[in-house]
Amino acid sequence: MKNSEYWSRRVEELEKAQVLNETKYIQILNKEYERALSNVKKEVNNWLARFSINNQVSLKDAKKWLNTNELQELKWDVEEYIKYGQENGIDLIWKKELENASSKIHIARLEALQMQIRQEIEKISYNEKTSTEDFIIETYKDTYYKFAYELQKGHNVAFQIAALDTDTIKKIISKPWTTDGFTFSDRIWKNKQSLINTLQTELTQSIIRGKAPDEIIEKISKDFGVAKYRAANLVMTESAFFASASRKKCFKDLWVEQYENVATLDSHTSEICREIDGTTFNMSDYKEGVTAPPFHVKCRTTTAPYFNDEFEFGERAARNTDGKTYYVPSNIKYNEWYKKYVNN
Repeated sequence: MKNSEYWSRRVEELEKAQVLNETKYIQILNKEYERALSNVKKEVNNWLARFSINNQVSLKDAKKWLNTNELQELKWDVEEYIKYGQENGIDLIWKKELENASSKIHIARLEALQMQIRQEIEKISYNEKTSTEDFIIETYKDTYYKFAYELQKGHNVAFQIAALDTDTIKKIISKPWTTDGFTFSDRIWKNKQSLINTLQTELTQSIIRGKAPDEIIEKISKDFGVAKYRAANLVMTESAFFASASRKKCFKDLWVEQYENVATLDSHTSEICREIDGTTFNMSDYKEGVTAPPFHVKCRTTTAPYFNDEFEFGERAARNTDGKTYYVPSNIKYNEWYKKYVNN
């Protein structure tokens, strides 16, 4: 087997494992959105059942103030929302709005419902931000260590490498990498605002048009479907970029001088990835989105180390690690390698 074929196969296996991890995380995220949607449906149904006449609510009725008992019920909810925010770090702007609402003497029926819906979206947005950050950090670490393992195992040479620092990775992923200057946190916030604005606008318009409750619920479900799709796209794009950035760091740390682009070739492969497949570049030319993946949203192209015949990994390692290198069997298991050679 050619040297390039060996590395292409190894990185394809690593890429498959990463895609599987993405799929599992997106499934967890989807369940969170479904749970939030279920809560929103319940709130809307309860509201419609309370205030509808002949299965409809007029805008005039929707703008009426809550009575004393209804206002007190809402304020109990608001107190719970504020408490949740203090314990879980909900958006400070939203926390301030809740505090202002709790001091109001009058709140309209529609405003109360919009507050209850927004709380669900604020909760899922915060959870999405924290869990996505954790997922990207783990993707960065996992990619780095797995590639270091493959490089050392592939050359039968191992040596101590420093463990990655989580705080340093947080700083890396908090910097924007796209031309619009948005980070993944910014995109989650933007998607949150879009969903809030869409639901509030369409809820009001549905009431104006006299839509039946089933039609209102169906439209809300579609809006959540769009939000889920955006969340999945964000996960795949961001994890692809930072996995590529992690490979870049690993290659440089382990003295790889050239790399090769390896595309997943099937009926879904984009034209640019077909054209870029098999191209090799110097590490000095490694630039995500230009000479290295991701080249587009949901890009599945990855990179493999590319070695010239004269490159001797073992000799290079010995020169750069004070001679403390160890020859290891090619069948060494990852967990065994990690325990022995990642300096924690």
